[in-house]
Amino acid sequence: MSLIEGLKSSGLIAEDLPPPVRFGSWTDAVARSVLHFEFDCDRPGSFRGALSDRSLAGVAFIDMECGRHAAHRGPESISPRDAGYYILTLQLSGRFRLTQDGRTAVLTPGCFALYDSAKPASVVSSDDYKSTCIKFPRERVGAGPDTLAAITATAFECGPGLPSAVWSAVLGLNRELESLGASGPLAVRGMMELVTTLLASRLGRRPAVDRRAELRDRIREYIDAHLPDPGLTPGAIAAAHYISPRHLHQLFEQDEDTVAGCIRSRRIERCRRDLADPRQAEVPVSAVAARWGFADASHFGQVFKRHTGQTPAEFRRTAARHPAQP
Repeated sequence: MSLIEGLKSSGLIAEDLPPPVRFGSWTDAVARSVLHFEFDCDRPGSFRGALSDRSLAGVAFIDMECGRHAAHRGPESISPRDAGYYILTLQLSGRFRLTQDGRTAVLTPGCFALYDSAKPASVVSSDDYKSTCIKFPRERVGAGPDTLAAITATAFECGPGLPSAVWSAVLGLNRELESLGASGPLAVRGMMELVTTLLASRLGRRPAVDRRAELRDRIREYIDAHLPDPGLTPGAIAAAHYISPRHLHQLFEQDEDTVAGCIRSRRIERCRRDLADPRQAEVPVSAVAARWGFADASHFGQVFKRHTGQTPAEFRRTAARHPAQP
């Protein structure tokens, strides 16, 4: 039995992707959930693709399947907003060619590779392409700019030992994400510790331990787990972690967002995802806002427009401009 067949039989590979959509809708979904690319497809009229994106504790779990296409991410496609991430892609079906940092990796089922959102990259996917990816902030693996440049666009096989443990952790959490409950953030942290150890081993290093960064990670996980609570405030977060509000703000002083700004940004991110989901087109905007901790619909509308440049209704109409067609 092959690795992929074994994973399917064990139930680790998620099989519940949404219905496939046409080329324009799929590229829009990739831009929202993964990164902005310039796409090229020689058969756009017959292209079909499906994408599922779910997030927990600051890590996005993305399932994709699609037909043959190419994509390029040049300097003009890279914005400060999406330049601080790594994407680890696990190849489940088809072939995937990834070029970055002067290297090209060719992935076949059972291989994985890493790429950096801050740098130009090119990808080419075959027909019958299917993958599971995790997208995570650079600091989740204690990496600064170019820390992992030596191993981006490098194909690694899912062999026995640590690579197999990482595969099982990523696919297993992805499969069970909705049922993890309050244990979810801790489970994601454990997965990211495995990923960090794997990447460090590929570099020939031991992973560094940063207690300050660990506390920041735990706080971000707490924020993600409590976004629906309108009472989520910096004071409540500090109390839950037995630190002073001053210490809390000091932990985040080098981030782009304050603690309150981080809460708002995460809530807006979840609302954007739900408003762009055609399966939730009938859910009132006010219900989406309340689901993610905005107690006042009018205030939500103001905050959403300040962050996105559109009202929630305008954003929903824009996201639906390429209707999903099977």
